[in-house]
Amino acid sequence: MPKSLDKVKVNVKERIDDETCDLSLSELTEVPVREIVSFKRVCILDLSSNRLVTLGRNFTTLTRLIKLDLSKNQIRALPDDFGQLEQLRHLDLYNNCLEHVPLSFGRLRRLRYLDLKGNPLTPAWVKVVGSCSTLKDCQQAAKNTVSVCVNYKNEVQAAQERQMAPPAVGDADGSSSSNNSTKANNNKQSKKTKPNNKLKAKKSGAAAENELTIKPVNTNTKPNNQKHNSKKKSANGKWFKFLSGVAFSSLLTFMLLFIVNVLIIYMIMFKNPDIADKLVEYIPHHYRDWILTKTEFFRLRVTDWISEFRTPPEEH
Repeated sequence: MPKSLDKVKVNVKERIDDETCDLSLSELTEVPVREIVSFKRVCILDLSSNRLVTLGRNFTTLTRLIKLDLSKNQIRALPDDFGQLEQLRHLDLYNNCLEHVPLSFGRLRRLRYLDLKGNPLTPAWVKVVGSCSTLKDCQQAAKNTVSVCVNYKNEVQAAQERQMAPPAVGDADGSSSSNNSTKANNNKQSKKTKPNNKLKAKKSGAAAENELTIKPVNTNTKPNNQKHNSKKKSANGKWFKFLSGVAFSSLLTFMLLFIVNVLIIYMIMFKNPDIADKLVEYIPHHYRDWILTKTEFFRLRVTDWISEFRTPPEEH
């Protein structure tokens, strides 16, 4: 066996410090999963700068991991059940040989950091992941990758359910009997074309692995009815505010005018008759007599009422 493929044994216990297990720069070709699992406190694992090509079947049993560093290895593919590491928040896969990530990434809901630069990713995954050149880019890469895997997995499940759905049965006997001949012909043709369909299915499956339909991330769209209702509510609220403002201003002006008129009448009738004479000059002639008579009549009524109010009851 070549020396490059020799198994390297590492004392895992000596590499553990509190919650961190540092196995970097150890020339590892396999991950010592059993030894790491025995230390239940370990939630940070550093496997950078080794010779790992795969992670092994039992790697996903490390479900306590929060931070995982797999940078600077030769990993060609991640396990299909990698999404079992649901507690993972930080994942560094810098400088490996990955072309894509498994769809189980959709289960990594808590992932907040993902570095995939230095990998020969397919063009579709390059669009999803981005450059990962800054901390913000890596955070966005984690968000986009998880959401795209969720959407793509839902599409695959929906397509499988459509294929497994039973064919529709005719409602009437006549329609079913009339279609029997056409069904027989279609069955014959389908038997002839079954190998071609299998080849097409295999090709489409391979294309689906290399290509990826990307959906927009975090698009919050409201229904048209809600938009229409919100516009109506806003318009009604504006009209209500306008009418309430007009009513309040008109009421205020009315009260001010009423008070001014009362003060003017009081000053003219009881305090300063000279002002009344000056104001009368500005009143037109055809209104002057009528106003004077009315004001005089009102003045007399008020004086009589005041005099009656001031006289004692015996004189009444």
